[in-house]
Amino acid sequence: MAWSAGQKLQGGKYTIEGELGAGRFGITYLAHDRTSHRCVIKTLSDTLLNQLTAPEINRLQDKFWQEAVKLGQCKHPHIVRMKDCFKEGQLVCIVMEYIEGQDLTHANRLTEKDALHYIRQIGSALIVVHENNLVHRDVRPGNIMIRQGKREAVLIDFGLAVGFDHPLTTINPTTADGFTPLELYHVDAERGAYTDVYSLAATLYRLLTGEKPPSVRDRSLARAKLKPPQEINPQISDRTNQAILRGMALAPEERPQTMQDWLDLLGVVPQIPQPWRNWDLAIWLTIIGTIATLLGTIAAFLALKPPSAPPPEPTPVTTPTSQQVKPETRYRT
Repeated sequence: MAWSAGQKLQGGKYTIEGELGAGRFGITYLAHDRTSHRCVIKTLSDTLLNQLTAPEINRLQDKFWQEAVKLGQCKHPHIVRMKDCFKEGQLVCIVMEYIEGQDLTHANRLTEKDALHYIRQIGSALIVVHENNLVHRDVRPGNIMIRQGKREAVLIDFGLAVGFDHPLTTINPTTADGFTPLELYHVDAERGAYTDVYSLAATLYRLLTGEKPPSVRDRSLARAKLKPPQEINPQISDRTNQAILRGMALAPEERPQTMQDWLDLLGVVPQIPQPWRNWDLAIWLTIIGTIATLLGTIAAFLALKPPSAPPPEPTPVTTPTSQQVKPETRYRT
């Protein structure tokens, strides 16, 4: 049952403000915690759960929980931060940071430089996702937020339920869009980094042309052809044009197999998060200040310390020349 505004979860730890969105697999709510900090809570939809048997629900909840835990291990400045995970009744819930800003569906046609700026950020985030044995499965402009007042893209809304091997959690061909690769329409098809490569390439297509690419369903049935983006926007470079077409190949094996491979085709260097970014800036300033103070104290001590007196000159030893030194005598027993 959907939650309404004012409803409290976890004994009042979280309070629902309203529904942000709902799909076939999940519902997303805007909420706040006891300190009035806003957050986003995502859970599985009743529509989906009501069509499953009890064993299937348990298996789906377990899968959802396991992948939520993996998501919590994906630390990157361009991945939405997971804050908590809990069960409310029979529902597994994920609590994530609330991001002020707009998603990329609101972006008009971007310059190649600006588009690649955001693609670099999201591509580097997806490398971390894949290193944690996760596939996002739902990369699209609507799932990429731009922080308000900044040029920072953040990947949100992981399609965790799509990883469940059940027909109800497989993409419906009748609702096909231009960002979903062919393998997500089949229950038994393998998914991998190349799945997200397709979706990110399609996202770049949309950012540079202002048009949504045709769905793979229409392309596979020869009802539509993928027009090279350079034909729509002649300002696109040959390199970027070819990288998009390679990334959007229908057959998974014809795409770059890793996100790094695809970024290499674009000539984009992924952003690798530095370990120090996980530290608070104030901590680093404190450490640097302490070291500087310590070095200054040592320098002052050495400057004020009086020079030590020179050692006394040694007294010359006179050896009598008239006295012979007898050789060492060894005693025999």
